[in-house]
Amino acid sequence: MRIGIIGCGAIAKEIISRRKDIVALYDVKHEKCSSLGIESSSSIDEFLEKVDLVVEAASPQAVRDYAMKIVNAGKDLLVMSVGGLVDREFREKLFAKSKEKNVKIYIPSGAIGGLDIIRAAKIAGIKKAKIVSTKNCKTLGVDCTSRTLVFKGCAEDAIKKFPKSTNVTVLLMIATGVDVEVEVYVDPEVKENIHKIYLEGEFGSASIEVRNKPSKMNPKTSYLAALSPISILESLDSTVRIGA
Repeated sequence: MRIGIIGCGAIAKEIISRRKDIVALYDVKHEKCSSLGIESSSSIDEFLEKVDLVVEAASPQAVRDYAMKIVNAGKDLLVMSVGGLVDREFREKLFAKSKEKNVKIYIPSGAIGGLDIIRAAKIAGIKKAKIVSTKNCKTLGVDCTSRTLVFKGCAEDAIKKFPKSTNVTVLLMIATGVDVEVEVYVDPEVKENIHKIYLEGEFGSASIEVRNKPSKMNPKTSYLAALSPISILESLDSTVRIGA
């Protein structure tokens, strides 16, 4: 399989360091790709001609700009910037087009866990979903001297306020199929990105906590989030899939 990556930041670097089948890169800031050792394309059309599967690792805007074009070209798509799928109408059109074109859209677990539990629970019905995220003040660019609530609301509004830091809220909304309660805290004392998920439904209840160390390549990205697309790609190569 020929894999290409849109976005030449920390996640792209992590994938390239662990995969030998990356054949093409694309970034609107072309110069960002020069140090990665993979041929970069000058246009999205040129890029798509070279690949079978696209890993989007750029931004929510890149999802809105390129996802439909990728699917229309008959290429499988792995979406990292799940915030780009927050608009229901756009998301439903994209998913419908993928079915029409018989291509796959992969959405990895990113910085959270428990998606296997959520998929199973959704069959019976999830009544309530909540996520409480805590990050260091510098990660969100907020000044604080103690633990402080900086956002309370829904996933749609969270991604608008923190477009690069709350993708997990949209992921949880899509995975559960319900409106998600979101609380975001900053804390000068924490060195990890902490996500606590609470679920209630016909299945019972669940609480999931993940404490992510920041990526060494980009402290604003959780290390687990950078590893999650690699896990998806490895599962495509495997005849045994655990939790899938």
